[in-house]
Amino acid sequence: AALVVALWTVLILSLLIGAMAYEMHIEAGITSYARKRMKAQVAARGGVEYAKFLLAKSYDVSAFEGEDEEKEAQRILAKNLSRGISVEGVKVEMGGSTATVSIQPEEARKNVNELDDCGWEDLFDRAGVPEENQPELIDCFMDFTDENDDHRLNGAEEDDAFYKERGYKPKNAPLDTVDELMLIKGFTPAIVYGGPPPDPKSEPLKGIIYYLTTYGDGKININSASRDVLMQISIPPNCELLDEWVVDDILKYRLGDDGLPNTKDDGFESVQDAISKTGMNSAFTDKFSVSDRQFVRVTSIGENNGVQSGVWAIFEVGDKKVTPIYWREEQMQ
Repeated sequence: AALVVALWTVLILSLLIGAMAYEMHIEAGITSYARKRMKAQVAARGGVEYAKFLLAKSYDVSAFEGEDEEKEAQRILAKNLSRGISVEGVKVEMGGSTATVSIQPEEARKNVNELDDCGWEDLFDRAGVPEENQPELIDCFMDFTDENDDHRLNGAEEDDAFYKERGYKPKNAPLDTVDELMLIKGFTPAIVYGGPPPDPKSEPLKGIIYYLTTYGDGKININSASRDVLMQISIPPNCELLDEWVVDDILKYRLGDDGLPNTKDDGFESVQDAISKTGMNSAFTDKFSVSDRQFVRVTSIGENNGVQSGVWAIFEVGDKKVTPIYWREEQMQ
């Protein structure tokens, strides 16, 4: 009997020790992950500070004069920013962590408050919103943001059941943030942020928010806009879009002779320069700019040993200071 008790005691002690060892292993893993996450977060914030440094120096690129290779690379980035050209995916090492930094003028996106009917249709088509839903969405947006209480054909004003049930009225003013689209009748999370389509057999909706901003005069920065945004640019009266081969040429020629981003030969000098190099219809001239950069979007992804943390920020840039007006942080993995 004593032997059996002894064996059971040994077994129980072994199980307890094993459980303690497992718990210690789990706690060590949690601690290690938390440490990596914190370092990734610090790196992401450091990447934003690097972006602010480049933006500030874009008003005085002479500060980088010298033979130092790193300074020369920074001078090129600052010079490009001064010309409204994006900085794309620059890696900054920070004591064992890395920040991947991108800086893009907000004018590379479509100003939601400046869109006409053609602009909305182009946007919805690109995002996969069914054509039959588009007239109501457009009219509801116009009724929400215009100054009067007159109904458009498919629109909704404050007497609509949608707004009565939610206890608020249409803004009757331009949107301050793109997220305010969620307040408007018909604009679902799937339409705004992406998600399942109304028809399960259709492709998922891409989300219109990724093409939009509330900053700028409505002209698109041709030196920074993405392919998806360029494919949405149209002119009246027939909503004529840019030809796909013209968009391909824009993306090609704005990278300069070396075909690489973040180099000194990037960008068009003017809209006319873009037209002459790409063969674009001159009727599109008023749709574009090349150097607008009052508002910029900074993306910084910090990483430490496979753990990532991101910062997304918008800054107002002047020759005296760089002022944050939007900031969001997110743990990515």
